[in-house]
Amino acid sequence: MVSSRLSAISESKTVASSNKAAEMARNGKKIYNFGIGEPDFTTPENIIDAGFQWAKKGKTHYTSSMGIPELREAISAKFKKFNGIQADPKNILVTPTKFSINLALMSILEFGDEVILPEPYYVSYPDIVRLAGGKVIPIGTDENYDFDFDAMGKVVNPRTRAIVFSNPTNPTGKVYTEKMIRELSDFVLENNLYLVSDEIYEDIIFEGRPFSPASIPDMKDHTITVSGFSKSHAMTGWRIGYMTGPADIIQASNKIQQQTITCAASISQYAALEALVDEKSPAVMREKFRERRDLIYKLITEGGQLEVRKPEGAFYIFPGYEGKDSETVSSHLLDEEGVVVTPGSAFGEQGEKHLRISFATSDETIREGVERINSYFRKQK
Repeated sequence: MVSSRLSAISESKTVASSNKAAEMARNGKKIYNFGIGEPDFTTPENIIDAGFQWAKKGKTHYTSSMGIPELREAISAKFKKFNGIQADPKNILVTPTKFSINLALMSILEFGDEVILPEPYYVSYPDIVRLAGGKVIPIGTDENYDFDFDAMGKVVNPRTRAIVFSNPTNPTGKVYTEKMIRELSDFVLENNLYLVSDEIYEDIIFEGRPFSPASIPDMKDHTITVSGFSKSHAMTGWRIGYMTGPADIIQASNKIQQQTITCAASISQYAALEALVDEKSPAVMREKFRERRDLIYKLITEGGQLEVRKPEGAFYIFPGYEGKDSETVSSHLLDEEGVVVTPGSAFGEQGEKHLRISFATSDETIREGVERINSYFRKQK
């Protein structure tokens, strides 16, 4: 019999819809997939070659549970240069990025502690909180997706432990300004909370610039920063990322890692060394994503069927509409038009009557798929 604690855990909406689409494609149906959030590029050849060469040299065994020293040193240098974060290599844990969020919350939460999630939030955050024994406190944002500090202030209590957010944001493509991050940091400090800052999309910003809350001196002991190589270097399958934060939390996270996955994959760690010196590939991919962002925004706007905000980062657009619930609309789009999108409700109550559309796909798919989306909504009138 399955453990009762899993009764509150949902299947990933993005994975579920893509699984159904894959089955339809195997049966011969043409599919336009805007679902899964990963670059459609292959990992750059120099990174693949580096991993291959290191594997041939015998680097195919367990590593330190913290990660190989040279990678932690390189990540420390990256943090200092690009994020303004002073992170000692001894205080950096190499681990898959999504798992690092699990590690962070397992390390700081007592059973029943509360975690604030500004909406719309990444689909996995609530279940990660629940798996760690926490209680999800969703809080809406304003029409520009800026934080509502009054609303957050009303729910803070002695059991409130942390806020989790991403910047740039999945699913909206919002990029928070330095001013807004500083206001959020002030709120965290005033209420003695932790901030889990998910910066996995930091290399995919079209307008604005990245700003890490842990670069604020007073926030160093209140921020757990997570990032990785999945989005920046198209390395989703390598399952490699990293985290830094207060020393006791990193030590606790390392303890959990030792008793779960032991260490990040050795070959992936050595490949990541090459990724850290490869600044060209992320720039090339970012410009391609910018072109696709502009294309999909233009097509949706000209279609006149959806309300849309131009994303400033990541590779998602999050249009709103009038009509049926997003689960139903997403299901109809797949069944009737062969189009895979993620229902906005997967990202919280504020996401309802929205669709997350990933433009990490070909121009052809964007053109034909958006026309099918527009056609579907025209038929509903």
